[in-house]
Amino acid sequence: MQVLLTGGTGFIGKAALGSLLQRGHRVRALVRDPARLPRSQPEVEAWKGSLADRDSLRGAAAGMDAVLHLAGVIAARSARQYTAVNARGTALLAAECAASAPQARWVQVSSLAATGPGDPVRDDTPPRPVSAYGRSKLAGEQALAASGLRDWVALRPPAVYGPGDAAFLPLFQAAARGQPVPMPAGRLAHISFVFVADLVEAMLASLEAPFLRSGAVYHVAHAQAVSPEQFLEQIAAAVGGRARVLRVPVALPWCAAALLSPLRWLTGWPQYLSLDKVAELTAPAWACDPSGAAADFGWRAATGLEAGIRATARAYAQDGRLALRVPAAT
Repeated sequence: MQVLLTGGTGFIGKAALGSLLQRGHRVRALVRDPARLPRSQPEVEAWKGSLADRDSLRGAAAGMDAVLHLAGVIAARSARQYTAVNARGTALLAAECAASAPQARWVQVSSLAATGPGDPVRDDTPPRPVSAYGRSKLAGEQALAASGLRDWVALRPPAVYGPGDAAFLPLFQAAARGQPVPMPAGRLAHISFVFVADLVEAMLASLEAPFLRSGAVYHVAHAQAVSPEQFLEQIAAAVGGRARVLRVPVALPWCAAALLSPLRWLTGWPQYLSLDKVAELTAPAWACDPSGAAADFGWRAATGLEAGIRATARAYAQDGRLALRVPAAT
């Protein structure tokens, strides 16, 4: 199968690229900078382009059997920047695909944020995103529905962790040092997670499935959601540290985000503790039901949470970013 891959230089995209090649697929990678593609994979065809540049996308999907669309913005200065890439960029690429490869299967890697919080949400739960990021990911799916594509599905993963990730590294480092992790009091009863290798397998399974209903949405996650305390306890066990949660008043992160907001506009930097992010952190739960993926294309998360966290800790230690206080389990 000839696959157009976007986002192939990111955390999830690198893992997807390797798995696509291992499965014998031929990959064309849409990248802004071809030099960022791994030199160890010279068989990958680089297509220099940007989701913000319509002309650079012309011909990108020609001859492709499938599109795996991972590229997107997860931290931005404004809602407009989220929309520019996650919604309008998706619409531009979808229009190119509809014109040059209308038969291609399109797999959209969206987000649980497009659905919104719940305990759990299901594939047919009406979406109610609570952040600009979530709204932009939902708008990307809606752009596909309006594009004329004949065969597309959307995967909505929750928080993704695993080797190569940087977002969860501070939690592992805090556990190794016995430092407390601040969380809003009385919130986030349950959270779903997915290990990066399992998410990649869901992508490939949905690409390769002979028939899926066009426009279908699938949540892909570990079968069981956990509390923040349980997640941190697993991390502490993996690193030989201590899980410490510091519950802070709900008003505190809201105030901090409000005070930091002017810096976003003055500096132009993405704001990771934004009012939108606090809206996500103070939701009652971010849990999802992955049974639809099992029923329709046979996917189930193969990696348990404990095994996934241990693999992640080993990878951090091997990279020199984490000092384990226990021998790395194999």
